[in-house]
Amino acid sequence: MVALVAALGALFWERVLPILLLIGLGYLFQRRMNIDAATLNRVNLYLFVPALTLSRLAETPLSARTIGIVAAAEFANAFVLWGVSQLAGWLLRWERTTRATVTLGAMLGNSGNFGLPLIELVLGRQFVGYQALVLALNNVLTFTVGFWTLARARLTVADALRRILSMPLLYAVALGIFLSLSRASLPTPLLTALRYLGDGLIPIALVTLGVQLAGRTEVRDGSAIGVAGFLRLILSPLSMTVIVHLLGVSPELGRVLILGASVPTAVNTALLAIELQVNPSLASAIVLFTTVACAVTVTVVAFLVTQGM
Repeated sequence: MVALVAALGALFWERVLPILLLIGLGYLFQRRMNIDAATLNRVNLYLFVPALTLSRLAETPLSARTIGIVAAAEFANAFVLWGVSQLAGWLLRWERTTRATVTLGAMLGNSGNFGLPLIELVLGRQFVGYQALVLALNNVLTFTVGFWTLARARLTVADALRRILSMPLLYAVALGIFLSLSRASLPTPLLTALRYLGDGLIPIALVTLGVQLAGRTEVRDGSAIGVAGFLRLILSPLSMTVIVHLLGVSPELGRVLILGASVPTAVNTALLAIELQVNPSLASAIVLFTTVACAVTVTVVAFLVTQGM
């Protein structure tokens, strides 16, 4: 038992705490300087994330089978979380907007700002390409299922499509997958520039997450926050573990998928809720709670996957 606690402590100290420190730095910086969080988020969304995604995918040999397996695992896990959250909402008699917010909080993990550095620090840089693919698939879910779930009555199909097509990440994913499958390469100066830009994502993205979490949140529905936290931080990695074994995923890829499924709720959940004015306080509270609580849950999952879970 002492050895287990020591191992968990070392893992938290060396791999998880650096992530939380950068998030905390962003939080304190925003409280002190009150910077424009929206602009900082756009820099991440339109520059750093596409650059890292494209460069990592281009340098990671992927097969059509691997892409299909990752997509199947991610969508199956999202479906499980959607079903359980809908059932919880029905049993607890939540309002429609509360049910929608909890559902998104459970389904959409922070695969970018939190997931990419987590995978690199815990498993190694060579696995970031897989997580970049996970990030791309989660963004597809965010800007399709996410918009539809929160704004069925406010957002037309055409508006949702325009939002999706305006995201450079989707084009970076398409090009990156093509380069990976075809084993083609970008011109060296362009690839080098993308690497430099992508390498800036980890510190900037984590600071940005802290800046975004510095906004005011109001806790009005403890049961909704608790259910969302349980689904996102505990059920999600457990469900993904079962899915990985059912699909016969390789151990290396399986570790990425399981650890990636343990990340806290995506900040995009709160951003969508704020933009569409659908329970923004609850969405922000779910993001904040899961980001803080994951200090324990992510450490445990990281330990288990590194031990051959």
